[in-house]
Amino acid sequence: MLELKEKVKVISDEKISEIYSYCSKVSKESIEEITDALLRLVLNSKRGELKDSLGQVIFHLQKNERINTLIGLQKLIEASLRVAPEEMFKVLESSDEDAKQLAQNIKKVLQI
Repeated sequence: MLELKEKVKVISDEKISEIYSYCSKVSKESIEEITDALLRLVLNSKRGELKDSLGQVIFHLQKNERINTLIGLQKLIEASLRVAPEEMFKVLESSDEDAKQLAQNIKKVLQI
């Protein structure tokens, strides 16, 4: 678990872009299902690491009811990796096949 947290602390922009590209392969139905769970996850996190531009983007998307979109999924995945990576993988792996495949692809990118 500690190893996972260390790996996600140093995710390069290139790896984030790669993760974002995998997010684009997730169906709209899956996006709607997992974004709600991921939003609850990042909002309930005890860590204050989202008091930056990423947190502002997530708040803006939620406020404008656009969190259940591809961009919302991408930002929530990035935020979840920062604040609760283990829980994020649990959410993805307990969902449908698209979400499970996304979890596997993210693990490949992070070399977990």
